[in-house]
Amino acid sequence: MTKLQTTERRRMRYTFFGLFLAFFMAMGSAANAQEQFEGSPRSPGPIRVSNGCSLASLQGAFGTVGDGFVAAGPPPAPIVPFATITLLTMDGAGGLINKTTRSINGNISRDTSPGTYTVNEDCTGTIVVNTPGPPFQLTFDLVVAELQGVHGIKFYFIATNPGGVVTATATRIK
Repeated sequence: MTKLQTTERRRMRYTFFGLFLAFFMAMGSAANAQEQFEGSPRSPGPIRVSNGCSLASLQGAFGTVGDGFVAAGPPPAPIVPFATITLLTMDGAGGLINKTTRSINGNISRDTSPGTYTVNEDCTGTIVVNTPGPPFQLTFDLVVAELQGVHGIKFYFIATNPGGVVTATATRIK
């Protein structure tokens, strides 16, 4: 393997690791934001998490935004800022496609990856995105929000792979 191939594999590994970490951060921020939102006098109404969710609760295209901090490389690499936006298309039956643009310490990368998701009746669930490079699978926990009585308009997720802090919010766009 050439030095260029090794460098590219390392870059892909950190890019995907960074994506995972950005989503990891969204869940903690979402819980804090929900507490603040519900207490805000300017809020149009509370965001509530309620019972009655299923795979079909998350169907369609979702715009996501996430950020956090990830390792710039293998230990003892410094922790650097991370941000991402994605078009996450969910089929209502547990399959997804994740089209991503990310910035890790200002270095931009893009990719499209398949994955799966689960949604429990209590509106919690998981996401697994299969990436072409290490760590090969990015994993997330999610919570589906109910807005104005409708499940699945928005959900929050947090990366569960170790090594960083990444959270994200997804909003249905179609």
